[in-house]
Amino acid sequence: MADDRPFHDLRRLDGAGAFTLPSRKWREIVFVRALRRGSDGLYRRDPDRPLPPMREPELFPVGVAFRAEPLPDPTAGRADPKNPRRRDRSRIRLTPVRGAAPPPPPPGPSAVHGS
Repeated sequence: MADDRPFHDLRRLDGAGAFTLPSRKWREIVFVRALRRGSDGLYRRDPDRPLPPMREPELFPVGVAFRAEPLPDPTAGRADPKNPRRRDRSRIRLTPVRGAAPPPPPPGPSAVHGS
């Protein structure tokens, strides 16, 4: 039976809006392109792509840039191949960056079509 409850393993860190989430969830968010990395190295929400189900989607507002930093895996070297959930306990810290410049507009269609 599938678990349809929204994801809830986000941990708020401080009053500045920083939080952590498991690396597996981070990879999913980036894979579905709900957050995209800009040329400045910051991640921004793509309003055209839905976030995976989660209880606090307001943590990812459109127009806010995030700095992503991997945190050390507390179980490094203690992986259990019989239990994949225990194997990956690493987390990503996301910190909102205030005053970050908006991303550059996407390039327009090319003026040259064909040969």
